[in-house]
Amino acid sequence: MTGRATVRRASRETKVSVTLALRGKGRFDGRIPDPLVGHLLETFARYAGIDLDVAAEGDERHHVSEDVALTVGRALRKALPAAGVTRFGEAVVPMDESLVLVALDLVDRPYYRSDLPQTSMGEHVLRSLVTEARLTFHELTLRPGEEHHVLEATFKAFGLALARALEPSSRSLSLKARVEWEESL
Repeated sequence: MTGRATVRRASRETKVSVTLALRGKGRFDGRIPDPLVGHLLETFARYAGIDLDVAAEGDERHHVSEDVALTVGRALRKALPAAGVTRFGEAVVPMDESLVLVALDLVDRPYYRSDLPQTSMGEHVLRSLVTEARLTFHELTLRPGEEHHVLEATFKAFGLALARALEPSSRSLSLKARVEWEESL
């Protein structure tokens, strides 16, 4: 397992740099213009036990937040091992009146489903990150409440579920053994 990746994304609108280490101490260093996105990513990193460094700048909050999520997702995909881990992870997290369940699968089959309101920047960040990481991801809001509590519980549960999915295992990740892609232009 490499367990580490650095990814940079640059466009006319944004510049983002992400370094991610899977076997970390839950450390987060973020220079992100949107404090909510920084808070959610710090929560995710802490509960996943990953080290995450993010530097981002850009023209507007939405563009920067989305590109940060895409870049973190790409770094996560690059750092994930091809074998030797449990593969599946789940977590249920309460936060005050809210209760959230997250279940995920690390195998390269991107799917995202969530009860979070699609108008929320937190939901958009989560969806962008998970899709770019190519995870199968389910979030159920078992008990709704204040939106910030649901979002924070979701990112905590995501981190815990990822940590569980990354636990060492000698089992093969798939009955398919190994899937190889050949691509040409």
